[in-house]
This record gives sequence, C-alpha cells and structure tokens, in this order.
Amino acid sequence: MTASANATTNPKSPPTAPPLPPSTRTPEPADRLSTRATLRRCILWVVIAYVAGTTSFFLGLTANEASPTAMLLGILLYGCFIGLVSSSGGFQRRLQQPFVARAFKIGYGIRLAACIVPGAAMAVDMFPGMLAVIAGETLEREVGFGNFASTLGSTLVQGTLINILILLVVTFVWLLQKMSMEWRPPVRDVRACAGCGYHLETLAADTSAICPECGRTNEGLNDRRAWIDRASWLKFLLVVIASGIGGILVQGGTFFVFG
Repeated sequence: MTASANATTNPKSPPTAPPLPPSTRTPEPADRLSTRATLRRCILWVVIAYVAGTTSFFLGLTANEASPTAMLLGILLYGCFIGLVSSSGGFQRRLQQPFVARAFKIGYGIRLAACIVPGAAMAVDMFPGMLAVIAGETLEREVGFGNFASTLGSTLVQGTLINILILLVVTFVWLLQKMSMEWRPPVRDVRACAGCGYHLETLAADTSAICPECGRTNEGLNDRRAWIDRASWLKFLLVVIASGIGGILVQGGTFFVFG
C-alpha cells in the first residue's frame, strides 16, 4: 500500500471539503439598518440633495425674496428625511422585491444625470419650483408666515414634488422590467474577489488569497456589503464630500454659463 493510500485511509486525517460554488439565495427579510448605516445614508442623501438643489438655490438667490438660510435648512431636512426612510426596515424589504432596487437606481440616477446637463436641471425643477413659490406665497399671505418660514415651507414643497416625479419614473421603470424581463435571484459568492469579483477557489474563512486577475489580497470569506457600509469613516467622508463639492461646482458653473 502506497503512502498516499495510507494518508487517504488514515482516520486521523482531517476531511477536505471542496470549495463552495456561487449560489443563488432568497435573502432573509431585511430589518432596519443600524444607527451607523443610517447616519451614513443621511449624510449621503444630504449631499445628494444639495447637489440636486443647487440650481433652485441660485434661482432663489437671484429672486432676492427667498431666505438663503431657510433654503439650506430645508434641503438639509429633506436629505435627512430621505436617509431615514431609506434605512427603515419596510423600505429595505421592498428593495428585495424583483426589479425594485434597479428601478430606484435608474430613477435617481436620471435625476443626478440631469444635474450636469445644461438646462436639464432647470427644466426639471421649473414646474415644481413654480408650485413651491405659490405655496410659499400662500403661507406668507394666508397664514402669516415670515420670509424664513415661508421659504422653508416652499423648499420642502419643491423637494416633495420633485421626488414625486422621480417616483413616477421609478414606477414606470419597474413596470417596464416587470412586463419584459425575467427575475433571477441574486448570486452570492463569498469567495468572489472583493476587487473584481473573480471566484477564488482557495479562499476560506481563516485564509487569505491573492486574486490572479487584479492582484488584491482577500482576507477570509468576503463580506458582500455595499461600499457605503464597508468603507472607513475617513474614506467615506472624503469621497462623499469631495463628490458633493464637485457636483455643486458643476451645477453652479452650468447655471451661470447657460442659465
């Protein structure tokens, strides 16, 4: 009997389990996100709201009737509100339904893309902005609100109307997918490289493996959370704030050049 055969029949030899292949799964019902994850989403949505509201903010300044502080506060409140709603358990469970997450990404992606197209953001914001101005004037005239309170109310009304339009786009995209596409459950591969997604056969819970495709060192089975939850606080804030400043500068430049 050879040495290899002895090693195979030796009862003391630990069994070797084959690597797990990528598997489809039905995710567990999502719960409300943690306080840390909720705070990050609030910060992200506040930055997005400021970028998307740049054109409306400059229009309000040029009117010489709106309170800049109230507009900034209104955008801040609305961004925090969306961050809290998107972190709730009910919203997270809806994102697990077929095509919903993709529809939201497309809808809000179109809104952000409009921010960098000359004149597009102004066209999107024009009708909601007119209704918001009417609402602010009504609050000031009928209710007796001052300039600050009426501007704050007008800002919140405009944000609500714009997001209603976005949700209509989201609903249309979801219906289009529902009618024309077949839903496939997400694929979960805990051995996928965190950098490029290449399947690493040798990666286990207590090992590391270097990806032959991109050269990244993967430690243990990879956590497939979104970047917003995996990144350190420093990296998260640097990327989000820098992107926000860049978006505001692009929006402002577009407004002054083409507005």
